[in-house]
Amino acid sequence: MRTLRAGVLTLMAVVALSPRPSAQSLPIALFERYLGALREETGIPGLSVAVVQNGRVVWDAGIGRQDVERAIVARADTPYLIGDLTQSFAAIVLGQCVERAALDINTPIRRWSSLPEAGATIGHVLSHTSAGVPGETFSYDPGRFGTLATVAQDCSERPFRRAVAEEVFDRLAMKDSVPGRDLAAIGANDHDYFDDGKLRDYEAVLRRLAAPYRVDRSGRSSRSDYPADTVTAATGLVSTVRDLAEFDLALDDNQLLRPDLREIAWTNVTTSGGSALPMGLGWFVQTYNGERLIWQVGNVRDAGSSLLLKIPRRNLTLIMLANGDGLAPPETLATGDITASLYVKLFLKLFLL
Repeated sequence: MRTLRAGVLTLMAVVALSPRPSAQSLPIALFERYLGALREETGIPGLSVAVVQNGRVVWDAGIGRQDVERAIVARADTPYLIGDLTQSFAAIVLGQCVERAALDINTPIRRWSSLPEAGATIGHVLSHTSAGVPGETFSYDPGRFGTLATVAQDCSERPFRRAVAEEVFDRLAMKDSVPGRDLAAIGANDHDYFDDGKLRDYEAVLRRLAAPYRVDRSGRSSRSDYPADTVTAATGLVSTVRDLAEFDLALDDNQLLRPDLREIAWTNVTTSGGSALPMGLGWFVQTYNGERLIWQVGNVRDAGSSLLLKIPRRNLTLIMLANGDGLAPPETLATGDITASLYVKLFLKLFLL
């Protein structure tokens, strides 16, 4: 880790001394230039990246290999498991239920889940503040968050994965996104959710899924296996950086959620004493050098990682997917500090000049 941090510091120094092209192209050119070196330093075999700025995708690319053994390069349309980024999609589905007045997030979660805290509400689970005295402490718990799939099914009157597919993927033409890797095994139960044509489309996408890799502490990668197939409100979706860019643009254009509800989701929840906690509703919210950062990351242990970072005042978004779990350290989700990611440090250094 010490060597890794030293490498990033070296990159930062080089960035500071690099010749400066036009102001608009400088951050993208330098980010592209040094991202490959950082990928090698962290040992991730392959990653895909997209930068969205002022309502358009200004750069997307694949770096390294999505499958080392078969020498398949990573691309901007390479599908990956997105891990905890699934939570942001669950928040959208539940937000749409609120829009239709079919859901009140202050409803006790006990109606759908057996959590021991009698006072815990849907909103508490969405903000990871349901443990202990609900609303008073932050404790990141994807297991608890995952139970919100039952709430989504109840209010949308369809299975969670189908609600995501119809209300987000299909609506935004996210053609390379799939509501669960287990759909690769087409069986009788799947017909309850999707027709044969849709299942064949999903199967074609999943054949291009990035291979998973384990990265050890020395930065060496080795082929691994994906975790057992499962889809909850907390994890399990498959997507690409290009599709996630469409998701990001739709969020900003109010296509998925009313702006007032989006703003609530992007505002820190507070304790009874007025102290701000790390999350809003399904999104982390953090201040860095006076800028509000809206973000979510995902770690699929020994298989992959994901990252979506928004800087609303700059109309700027970074999206990254990788087939190794190194885009952000595991403690990022527990501490609520996205700047612990070396990739984010590099991005912020370049784009918040």
